[in-house]
Amino acid sequence: MSMKRRFLVGTVTAITAVGGALLPAGAAHAIDDVTALNRCTAGAATSFTSPSFAAGGNNNTPFDLPAQMFNNDAFRITATGSIAINYLGTQKDVGGDPTPAPADWPLRGQNQYMLIAKVDRGAVITDRGRRFGTNEWFPVGRNSGCFRYVRPTPVSDDDPTAVLIFSYNDPNISDNGGFGNIVVRQWFCTIC
Repeated sequence: MSMKRRFLVGTVTAITAVGGALLPAGAAHAIDDVTALNRCTAGAATSFTSPSFAAGGNNNTPFDLPAQMFNNDAFRITATGSIAINYLGTQKDVGGDPTPAPADWPLRGQNQYMLIAKVDRGAVITDRGRRFGTNEWFPVGRNSGCFRYVRPTPVSDDDPTAVLIFSYNDPNISDNGGFGNIVVRQWFCTIC
């Protein structure tokens, strides 16, 4: 779906069941606030599913969603594979070690070496209510669970859509190798 089409969906008005009054899209927005997240959590059919792509163990891998990220869209990221965490070739699953990462790691308290992600605009809120702001790493591992993308300003040519960036919960990714295979699933917000 093109940016223009998704943008137009966000500007529609709604008719309420009580009295038939017209409401601006902003007022209707609250009605649909978590619908995409609910569809994700219920396992409903996706609006968009990416082909599998590789996120290298030794770099930050950007993924610019073709369907773009709009306010209140929901996402689920799944991954398979493993990375080598040092020049010796020590392998770690994308789910990471169960050992919690210390304070100087990218995502403190989460599994060491697990797949992590961030957005370069807006924020994500997990299905458990935890918020991760712009450029703040959030846990993915093998399955991110459902999360909601939030963005207070609309997407425009001057302020384009956000990009998902993938990495690993490791303070030194430069000696890593291998890659995770990632699939991103997206549920569109219908009234944003």
